[in-house]
Amino acid sequence: MFVHRLVIVFFMLLPAAFAQDGYPSKPIRLVVPYGPGGGADIVARPLAQQLAEQLGQPVVVENRAGASGTIGSAAVAQAAPDGYTLLINFSSLFLAPLVVEEQPFDPEKSFTPIGQIATVPQVIVVHPSLPVQSTRELIDYASKNPGQLSYVTAGAGTQQHLTGESLGLAAGVRLSHVAYKGGSQAMTDLLGGHVKMGVLLLPTVLPQIQAGKLRPIAVVENRRTDTLPELPTVAESGVPGFAMPDMFIGLFGPPATPQPVIQRLNAEVRKALQAPELLKTLDLAGYAPAPQDAAEFAPKTRDSYGLYKKLVKETELVSR
Repeated sequence: MFVHRLVIVFFMLLPAAFAQDGYPSKPIRLVVPYGPGGGADIVARPLAQQLAEQLGQPVVVENRAGASGTIGSAAVAQAAPDGYTLLINFSSLFLAPLVVEEQPFDPEKSFTPIGQIATVPQVIVVHPSLPVQSTRELIDYASKNPGQLSYVTAGAGTQQHLTGESLGLAAGVRLSHVAYKGGSQAMTDLLGGHVKMGVLLLPTVLPQIQAGKLRPIAVVENRRTDTLPELPTVAESGVPGFAMPDMFIGLFGPPATPQPVIQRLNAEVRKALQAPELLKTLDLAGYAPAPQDAAEFAPKTRDSYGLYKKLVKETELVSR
């Protein structure tokens, strides 16, 4: 009986030991649940390259866009928990299931938080043809032209969508939402002037701001960004007290991902975020590297989910 129990314990410990000693032994798939060229993609590709160099195995980025990022995210939630299928996503991962018609996963149970990578500001931008220079002027324009001012985001049910609806509610104006399957697709209509306003991630719009093709109006969060230090917050420029939760981007695995795999990946991400080339890429794009281990990151994701529930109820947000 004693020998039998030893055998059982041995085989129970074997997967974890293998994960620690032999992982990774084959290519890793890194799923980005949005289209190529968007805010998540901007982080995923250079990070994947750096991780591949460190791990000695290919890290392949796979874009699986659709349904506010839930299609790609759901695919990871259903994958084998062996560390070879990972998800890189924003805090919107904990928002989208609250507003889509069919909840494809439980954000609190369907993923293993591996670690935070960076934080990223949202910004309000407008096409240069729109005659506004500040949040106050934007609100006045929307008030004088009810129902005529539309804004683009990276998708219905994203934090940018929640921001747009929260801003309209706080300012007492109606803003019409136009959703896309990623920030890069939203940019096409915005740059063409077909839609005059965007609530998007700074990395998505920064090149167009620098080229003078879009006019930045305000930072959504409660503090300015080092990338554009002269750009005021919404609270400073038109809606006192307004701010949205900080957006983060992180790495996730399927549920029951082994602890040794989590520890190895987190350590490698931290190491990658010290690489000069990756740091330069993130800095130029407007990201602020902010690595956190799973012990710090997991409670943050739970808090985000609770806060999103409150904001969704207040704005009556739906996936449209």
